[in-house]
Amino acid sequence: MLTCQRIFLRDIPFAQALLFFALSLGLSAQIYAQPNAVKIEQQYATLLPHQTQIEQRLTENQSLIQYILRRLRHYQLPAQLALLPMLESSFNVDAVSPAKAGGLWQLIPETARRFDLVVNQEQDQRFDPYVSTEAALRYLHFLYHKFDRNLALTLAAYNAGEGRVWRAQHKAGNTLFSELKLPQETDRYVHRFFALIRLFGVPKQGSWPVVPSGSLPSTPMINQYQKRPALIDLSPLPPLIDL
Repeated sequence: MLTCQRIFLRDIPFAQALLFFALSLGLSAQIYAQPNAVKIEQQYATLLPHQTQIEQRLTENQSLIQYILRRLRHYQLPAQLALLPMLESSFNVDAVSPAKAGGLWQLIPETARRFDLVVNQEQDQRFDPYVSTEAALRYLHFLYHKFDRNLALTLAAYNAGEGRVWRAQHKAGNTLFSELKLPQETDRYVHRFFALIRLFGVPKQGSWPVVPSGSLPSTPMINQYQKRPALIDLSPLPPLIDL
């Protein structure tokens, strides 16, 4: 007989607890046409040596992650996307890439403006973690439905642009991610995200604990967000896509 054990957040790593909570809200992803299992395993091996650092970074940003989870629920997007800033910026709200993508979600200026963020010499809302989250989730919502609720294709489009993914589908004559000819960077990006889900999405015991919904605080107000010092020195940890 299957039994459920009530486990509180203090008893399990936050990285797992936030996903348990998300699943308790019904925020499961429709992950079909999953990427190549061998490539996911390769990316998992890349991430595994950094597991402690990644978990620490997730823990110190738990208030922001809980906010992201609630906004994902609002947009009816997969809860696993709460891990996307870990891949993009390692939750560094000040991150800037060589391609001029910036902030938590690594939005380029054109995409940021497309989803109503102010980006100019005087103000750049990409570096506001809450305002930029709203824009990023609106973009992800658009991509998720454009690509038939396929998480792999949504991620590919977020990384490479929806036009490139659409053209790859047209050329391949099907919508299977594994059949598309996409840039190597995009292929690595998608498989690394699925590896990140594997790293934190399944408890070691192999069963899903029940996390009381009251264990997590309510959505934080925007003006309550403050940067807190890391519990350990995480400065060497780059965006996970750069590992």
